[in-house]
Order: sequence, then structure tokens, then C-alpha cells
Amino acid sequence: MFISDITLRNFRNVKNSTFSFTRGVNSIIGENGSGKSNILYAMRLLLDGNLPQAASILIEDDFNRSLGDWRGNWIIIHMTFKDISKNELGSFMAHNISSVISKEDKGTYTFYFRPNSKIRNLLYELSEDPDKNSTKLDNLMNKITIDDYEPLFTFRGEADFSDDTVYKSIIGDFNNIQFPNPKDDNKRLLGEHASYNITSIRKEMVCTYIKALRNVVNDLKGRKSPLLTLLRGEAKELELSEINEMKTKIQELNHLISTMDEITDLSTKVSKTLENTVGFTYAPSVEIKSEFPDDINKIMQSLTLWIGDGYKNKFDGRIEDLSLGGANLIYMTLKLLEYELRQPREEKIAHFLLIEEPEAHVHNHIQKTLFDNYYFENTQVFVTTHSTQISSVSRISSMNILLKEDLKTIVCKPSKNLKDDECRKIERYLDATRSNLLFAKGVILVEGDAELILIPTIFKKVFGLSLDELGISIINMSSAFFQHVAKLFDNDRIQRKCAIITDLDLSIKKLPNESNSDTDIQKKYRSSQNKGANRKAILDEFCSGNKWINPFYAKHTFEIDTFKDNLSLIKESLKEVYTLPKKIADYQEKLESTNQEEVYESILQIAKKEGKGWYALMLAEKVEFDFIFPQYILEAVSFASSHIDQRHKQKMMYYRLEKKLSHQELLDLNNELHSNNEPYTKLYELYSTYYSDPNDSYNRFKELLDNE
Repeated sequence: MFISDITLRNFRNVKNSTFSFTRGVNSIIGENGSGKSNILYAMRLLLDGNLPQAASILIEDDFNRSLGDWRGNWIIIHMTFKDISKNELGSFMAHNISSVISKEDKGTYTFYFRPNSKIRNLLYELSEDPDKNSTKLDNLMNKITIDDYEPLFTFRGEADFSDDTVYKSIIGDFNNIQFPNPKDDNKRLLGEHASYNITSIRKEMVCTYIKALRNVVNDLKGRKSPLLTLLRGEAKELELSEINEMKTKIQELNHLISTMDEITDLSTKVSKTLENTVGFTYAPSVEIKSEFPDDINKIMQSLTLWIGDGYKNKFDGRIEDLSLGGANLIYMTLKLLEYELRQPREEKIAHFLLIEEPEAHVHNHIQKTLFDNYYFENTQVFVTTHSTQISSVSRISSMNILLKEDLKTIVCKPSKNLKDDECRKIERYLDATRSNLLFAKGVILVEGDAELILIPTIFKKVFGLSLDELGISIINMSSAFFQHVAKLFDNDRIQRKCAIITDLDLSIKKLPNESNSDTDIQKKYRSSQNKGANRKAILDEFCSGNKWINPFYAKHTFEIDTFKDNLSLIKESLKEVYTLPKKIADYQEKLESTNQEEVYESILQIAKKEGKGWYALMLAEKVEFDFIFPQYILEAVSFASSHIDQRHKQKMMYYRLEKKLSHQELLDLNNELHSNNEPYTKLYELYSTYYSDPNDSYNRFKELLDNE
């Protein structure tokens, strides 16, 4: 059997979310602090026999903070299994309790951390009080402590706790002061209480947990070393004759060392010194003996790993001489081997392997290889990660993405309602450079290298903040086919804003009304223009009705629409693109022409001569804070930046004011901001005096953000 779903309610940073899983390897992806470790701990509470049973007694901080007041609420971890095994535990978990269990049948296993019956009865009595009010409820709630809570494990519960109506019907409605009678607990919804000890239940499953690897040198040398666990297992396989022979040799070695002249002489000297110091009456007898252990388990404890740098390398040393990444690889290898060796020896109904952030201190290529090679027969694997390398080789059909939202985490299933072939296309795109969109607060999809290079540079130079600082990933699609990846962003899948930047390719040359009279060059421009119009029609229809994605268009091309108002940079680059003075002078004249067609054509020719990607690198070095930000790109960044707050805006304004104010004026400004209760308002007032033009890049950006 395997875990198909887990619903968490009020547990740590998860308010109300359901995770969906498949057979084989499942990845749980998210930024730092998004709750990846919490989902593994929730699973361990139900599955891991190595986790102390006392761990099920949670504390106040285990309740989700967005509750406001945790008192009276329940923590619920509800696990659904598919392909239930036909055995005692499987039959007990299965909702179909007939003697025949089909593969379509499901089973459920639930953990509750709830107020005890006394508290729940008091809440029920209050709800029956005709004079009930919020003050009485508050008084009762304030008396509740964590000691008034109890853990409960059940099987075969049918309640959908992700449904608020169901949750309130079982736990109670605090707003309306309506609570159920604890004597009337609905066993069909809550499930049947475990009829035997939870430790016995856990023993029916194998759950191996590999913790996040930070610095495992001490773990490799301690009593809980996976090497020692493996060695103990091997010790059991030794024949009795081998053990006895080993003991005899060790005893002979101990006797040989103990009877050496130097050792016996030293024993005599120590004894005489003691006798001379404290007298014969009180002096203990002393003898120096060798005590190499002859117990097989102690012998195994004395073994340690010696590490070389690689194949055919003559150097080797102790584990502490190895790099952190190397030590972590060794630790993980031993844990996987421990699991692999345990599995065939133990006939269990299910095997679960939980691996937390395997990428710590590990080289990128090793991360991808390690994840790609995870496979254990009849084992469900769960890996948490914030590595783009690992996420790039993950199947989105077995992926859950965690998004941080204020005091809670949202769980997104990127493959939800997508067909298999759609998932495969997306997976092909998610190489390491594109998979960072899975971790972003906002995403911008662009056509090519020029946009990828210049947009982040322009934004940083103009506003003083990087797109990374805003949590925005800009992704080069290397084409204009955005739909394959953009469909990830949806109410059903990843709830993050995704802006699409592309070109309309409107002809810079005036075209005849009829295409049959086009010249060769006009045919080329008309073809591009038609393709741009068709692209717009497709994208507009694709994005219609989806608040998470929006297309933004350059009227002509990225190069033209970005630099038509910033021609000074193009002029500065001429001497780097061309060597002939006449060529430089000709383009200088064309760029200063009043003929728009001539200017635009020159921009395209210069970019083509150098190569768009290389030319973008050249221009990126010349961008300054007074660059006039293209409106369509500003709109795209604004759409993807709807999550930013006043702190970001304040930093942008301050950065741009630094370009205008003297050192003393900046000192005065800092003093005033420090003492002001509304520094943002004061800063904007000052900014408006220096940048009063509504076409100023920040003023336009702020207006867009305010309207999001």
C-alpha cells in the first residue's frame, strides 16, 4: 500500500492543506521556512516507530499561528492509503471491511491532538447555555492549558477535515458558540480508536528518516552512527567458531601486551610509589593490563571509516578530514544501505523512506544524480528540497510545492488537472535554470537571452533592488511558446503571478494594403507582424479568465521598445561594435534621424551585427539609474511583484534620492525618517519634490503597484 493523501489542519505553519502523493519518489519543494520539515515530522508522528511515543504530546507552538488563539482548536493529521494490503492491519484500516479488499479500496489513519473530554464537555455546556456570550467563552478559553489536551489515534475515519463545515461540525463553531456533545462523537467521521498499542501499529510498517545533513561527522562517530548499525547487523551473521577464534586471538594479544617487561616494570613502580605514599594498609594493589575488547559488539564499535579522495587516490584519512559534502554523502549512503538491508529481512505491509534536504553541502551534479537514482522496490520515498538541481529532475506529478503566505503555508499540486503529456512537456522544460520558478514569489517568462540579461540589470540600476530580492524569477523560454510552462500557474496548481513578455513584431516599415504588392523586405516584415498578431491572439485567449498569468507585449521588438527612449546607450556602443570611423559616423547620423523607421532599423542592425545576447551584455554595463524603463516591461514586473510592500518601495525611493541629495542632506533625511512615525509617507513627499515628473520610472511603477 502507499500514502495517497495527507491533510493537515492547524499543524505548525500549515493551517489547512492537503498533500497528494504517488507511488515511488515524491518531492516536497519550497523555500526556507515554508514547512518542509513539518510535513515529514507529521508523517513520523503516525509512522515512525523510532520516534518516542511522547512526541505525540504537542505544545502550544505546534498550533498554527494564524488561529490567533489555539485554545479549543484541534491539530489533525489525516492520512489516506491506497492499495490496502489484505492482512490484519490493512483490514483494520480499510473502509471496505469485507473479506475481499480491492486495489481501489482506501484506508485512513488519523492523529488528533484535542482538548480532553472535560474541556469539550464544558464547551458543549456553554453552547447549551441560553445566556451564552463571547465573554463567557473567553473566560472558559483562558482557563485551558496545554495539559488539558490529549493525543488520539484512529483508523477508518471518513471526515474530510479540509472542509471548514466538517471541521466546525466536529470541533465546534467558536463564532456562534456552538460545540458538539463529546458523548456523541461520530465514529464514522472520527474513526475507530486504535484497538491495540500504537507502538504495535508502527511496527507493522518500516519508516526510515534521514535528517537534514548539515555536519554529520559527529553522527558518523557516535553511538547512533549508521555504520555501527550496519556492523551490528553483520556481527549477527558471524559464525560462533569465527567469534571464538577472534576472542582467543584478542585474549592472547592482551596477555602479550600485559606481560611485556616495560609494562610489568611500570606496574611495580606504581605499586611501590603508592605503598611509600599511603602505607601498606591503605595502598590498593595495582596492575597494568591490556583490555582490547573481546565482545563482538564492542569490537564492531571500534571500527571506523577511513576515506580517500577518490578512485586511484593514494591519500586516505579519518572521517573528520573529509569535506562536509563528502561526509554527508557517506552518511546518506550508509543510511540508504541500512534501509536497503533491512527491507528484505522484515516482512511489513509498507515501507516509507523520508529524506530531508539531501542537497546540503553536496555538488550540483551529485544532487541530480543522487535524486535520479533513488529507487527501492515496494518503497514510497519522500524528499524535501529547496534545490533547483533536484527539482529539475523531479516529476511534477509527484511534486508538492509549499508557498509561504503570512502565518500559513499554501500547498500547491502543479500537476493537478493536467494530462500526462502536458506534465511531460513541462518536465522537459524544468532544467536547473528554469526550475527556480517553483520557488519564486513571482515569475516572468521571456523569449530569449537579451531579455534575460537586460531586464534584471535595468531593474537593479533603476530601482536599486534586484529581482531576486523581490523573489521574482525571470525565465528564458528560448522561444515564444510560453503555454507549456505558464499553465502551471492557476488556481488549481501554483498560485503565483506569472507575467509573459513577448514581441508583437509590428512592422517598422509601412506596408501596402495588399500583400501581393510587397517587396522581399516587406514580405519579411509582414510575415513577422502576422506571427506576432497570431501569437497575441493565442496568448490572450490562453490567459483569459486566469488571474495568475498575464501577457505583456513590446509593440515592435524588445531591442526597439527598450532602447528607443534610451538611444544614448546605443550611440555609446558604436565604437565597440564597429571599427571603421565611417560606419560609426553613418549609424550615429541614423540614430539621430527624425525618421522613426530609420532609427528602429538601425537599432536592429546594430544588435544583429554583435549578436543579440552579446549586445545585451555590452549594453548592460552602460545602464544607469536614469534609464527610462519601458512601460510594458514595468507593467510585467509590477504584475509579478504584487506581493511586495512599503519596505521595498521605501528602499527604491531612498536609492534614487541618493543620486540627487548631498551627503549632508542624506544625513538629515535619515535623522528625520528615524524620528518620523510614518517614514514611508515622509519619504514619498520628499521624493515627489525631486522627481515630480509623472513619467519618472518610479512614479510609473508605484502607480502600477498601487493599482494591483
